[in-house]
Amino acid sequence: MVMSTSSDNDSCRTAIDDLLVIGVLNIMGRFHTVKDFLRKKKKPDGGSEGGDRVSSPSETLTTDPSAPASGPAEIPPATTIIAQSPPEQIVLSVPQPVNPPLASPADGPSAQLTSSELVSSPSHDIEPWSRAYEIFQKREPELTADYEKHLAPSQQGDAAASADLSTPESVESIVKRLLEDRENKQWRVSLLGKDIKIREQTERLAKFLLWSDPIVKHAVSSQPYAALAWSGVSLLLPLITSGTTQNEAMLKGFNSIGDIQMYWQICEETYLQSEHRQHYQRLIEPLAKLYSYIIEYQARVICHLSKAQLSRAWENAEGSNDWAGKIREIDELRKDCSGCIVHLNEGEVREHWKCQLQEMQESRTILDEIRRIHEEGGRQIQRNYQDQKERALLQDLASDYEGYKNFNPQKVEGTCKWFFNDARFRKWRDSNTSSLLWVSAGPGCGKSVLSRALIDDCRLSTNVTTSTVCHFFFKDGDESRMYSTNALCAILHQLFTQDPTSSLIRNALPSHKNYGEKLALNFSELWRILIECVMSSDSGEVVCILDALDECNADGRRQLINQLKDFYFKQDKMQSSPSKLKFLITSRPYDDLEASFGKFSGAAAYLRFDGDEKSEQISQEINLVIDARMHDIAGSFPNEDRNIIRASLKGMGHRTYLWLHLTFDIIEQSPCEYGRRTDIEALLSELPSRISEAYEKILGRSKNQTQTEMILRIILAAGRPLNLDEANIALTLALQKPQFASHAALESQLWPRDSFRSVVKNLCGLFVNVYDSKLSLIHQTAREFLINPERQGKWQGRLNMSKSHSTMSQAGLHYLLLPDLATLIQNPPGGQERSFLSYAAAHWPLHYISQEDAIADQSRKDAPIWV
Repeated sequence: MVMSTSSDNDSCRTAIDDLLVIGVLNIMGRFHTVKDFLRKKKKPDGGSEGGDRVSSPSETLTTDPSAPASGPAEIPPATTIIAQSPPEQIVLSVPQPVNPPLASPADGPSAQLTSSELVSSPSHDIEPWSRAYEIFQKREPELTADYEKHLAPSQQGDAAASADLSTPESVESIVKRLLEDRENKQWRVSLLGKDIKIREQTERLAKFLLWSDPIVKHAVSSQPYAALAWSGVSLLLPLITSGTTQNEAMLKGFNSIGDIQMYWQICEETYLQSEHRQHYQRLIEPLAKLYSYIIEYQARVICHLSKAQLSRAWENAEGSNDWAGKIREIDELRKDCSGCIVHLNEGEVREHWKCQLQEMQESRTILDEIRRIHEEGGRQIQRNYQDQKERALLQDLASDYEGYKNFNPQKVEGTCKWFFNDARFRKWRDSNTSSLLWVSAGPGCGKSVLSRALIDDCRLSTNVTTSTVCHFFFKDGDESRMYSTNALCAILHQLFTQDPTSSLIRNALPSHKNYGEKLALNFSELWRILIECVMSSDSGEVVCILDALDECNADGRRQLINQLKDFYFKQDKMQSSPSKLKFLITSRPYDDLEASFGKFSGAAAYLRFDGDEKSEQISQEINLVIDARMHDIAGSFPNEDRNIIRASLKGMGHRTYLWLHLTFDIIEQSPCEYGRRTDIEALLSELPSRISEAYEKILGRSKNQTQTEMILRIILAAGRPLNLDEANIALTLALQKPQFASHAALESQLWPRDSFRSVVKNLCGLFVNVYDSKLSLIHQTAREFLINPERQGKWQGRLNMSKSHSTMSQAGLHYLLLPDLATLIQNPPGGQERSFLSYAAAHWPLHYISQEDAIADQSRKDAPIWV
């Protein structure tokens, strides 16, 4: 039972606080303020006549047993805290003290202590944690005995053996053993398959363990009792098994006492370990009492979960396992301790504490370790969908979404911080509710590289075990990547395959039974399934990133935005919702998208991020890319010449990542041409200042512009990215006049299979990407450049879609009408020739109806001749 503070003690504390303020003001020479203060003494009835003061923790913090355990009961969750330092700059370290005030009262004991406590109060040399163990042992002897049995080394094999907590030396040996267990990862616990709320609390315990590791190592010899208390999580985590019925309130309470430990660790170093520590001796006993209840809570939980306990006598007491009630008791004691310290430093202490909470939540080191352990556990018990219906559903939803992401280059080290550290992104990421963030920026600013970095670097959530990250990268011109249904299928496939409970897929089975493989084309049904999944208690947080929404077809884009708008406006009207669905969408700031997302402005869950506002920071990061790539592109140049190129590139205006990428290609392609200083100067004077100029330079290097135009037409019109073998056949057919008389004749004119990649690069340079043996244009701006309605230069506006479809239509039809094709079908060789057959058969109608009318008419006239 926690003893309440008497009114006499309150008066004593008030008098001490008054003396403190007078002392500080005298030191500062502010005598007139002292007089004002004395005039504002409290009235006899206890009221105040005026004057503000800094609120104490006991006033600003309130216990809320129903709130998530992310702080000392009333402390706001770490994810809602915005600290000054970005997580990338946080270094794990033992917490440092805040500077104490210049003077503190030393007149008499704390008003909180009873007369008996005053007699037994330790000297200022007593360490609070060692005193706390004395109090705990005296108050709960049976629980202490059981706890000591649990702390005994398991290898002894003696069920009656107990650890000895009476001496610092024995406690130090216990902590050292626990540290060895940490190093051997004995604390690791599989979080898969557990209730989502239990996973959330267990993950936070693991974060606390990793964060507190330096504290334990620092204190093991000098303060072994403190080190043992900080090692409580090491004892708890191995006891959390998949077969144990967990109590969320119990784990939430364990997290709460961890946050209390963090706060009072700072206070200890600020007050009890400062040069003014003699003024704060009255804090030691109340703090030891608080710590004793923290130890008791740890012992109760660990013994409660232990299977090897020999006695449960301590559990027979009424309310012994009322975890929320015990946390309330601890919080009352915390308030008592707050009354023993000066409030002048409280704001700084609390800021320091909040930064530590944020560090624990967001530290890349901690998150990476949690993620690694989680992935190891996932591999060990990964669900293998054996059910035929489930496998069929996953097959119909599947796509190469991972390849779509990896098509984009990785970020250069040190870049993308303009977004990672932005408050809007972190507010969206750390929100505990459903929310949407739209990121817009002009072409070539690195949006897709940013999207890939957010996924690869795991920056979309700080909740490793309770969040699922899904992604889709739209691509105009690729039929498998330009529809809203493509995106929803990919999201659902990722959601189902990453689900540790394997239960979410059941939401889609009835729809798949009704629609079969056509479910993948049914937007409304796919969206309904997604919402049903995220509303499930098993889903946790679902984070979806959609890159390049502007490259989704117009109808699908409108459909998707309308559903998002309806969902997020409904979320605003709901006081509480079980769903936590977050979307991060990137696109260009087109007028229609501006208008569509403008309708979200009334929704609290909507945030807008205009990347163009960060142009200066992006420009600075482009300088990092220049520095990183300079050796690669000009390694053979003298250092002085490299520095000249570097300075020239950094000095050019209107730079984008795409422009830089293209400019590097121009330099890399002809290093032998720049061996003299005059050559370097000529190169710099000719560097393109705009993306369109860079495209002209790249395509202008082609030695065979007819072949270059044909391969670009083929890539433009292709319904999906062609592989190298298919493009080889299509280009050969498009260039042949008259048409081939047989398939054998076609084979004889193909480029050698091993050299066709080089042929494409020689014709198109960097303008065409070859990734995973598939051809595509380097960027959406390349497509816009080729089909620009205004013709400028040799290549801008040179092509149009109807002519490109005509080229593909003729190539496909000529191939399908080869006289010996039937023999090829009956006796397939399995080589490159066969690969174009399936494409031509499936896509010739699309190309035929999309081509120019005159050429379509001519194709109909030629049909009898072909047959």
